[in-house]
Amino acid sequence: MNILIVDDDVMVQQACQAMLKQFGHSSIGVQNAVDAVKRLTETPLRFDLVIIENGLPELSGMELFNVLREWKVSIPVILISTNRPHPEIEELMEGFSNIQFLSKPFSMEALQSAIQSSHA
Repeated sequence: MNILIVDDDVMVQQACQAMLKQFGHSSIGVQNAVDAVKRLTETPLRFDLVIIENGLPELSGMELFNVLREWKVSIPVILISTNRPHPEIEELMEGFSNIQFLSKPFSMEALQSAIQSSHA
């Protein structure tokens, strides 16, 4: 599986990439939503999953998910954050089967479970 990681913290990107590599996945990291949109629109079929930090500057992870949804990019998303999502975000997430939430810090097992659930 090829995975795009969107997180402004390079250390988090690197930790995710190391875990994903152990699972046999390849990944690319970007630091903001603009770069993520660029990657996803230039080569939408290249990625099987996107891991997005919700607390991105300028455009939050949930806002990025909504942009992808509006553009009909139906790629599974794992939204990661140190904070639980607000009730309205949780309600919106319930309406879509292709988005999951994973609380940071997370274990390898939790990441692997979220990946498996996103492709169930």
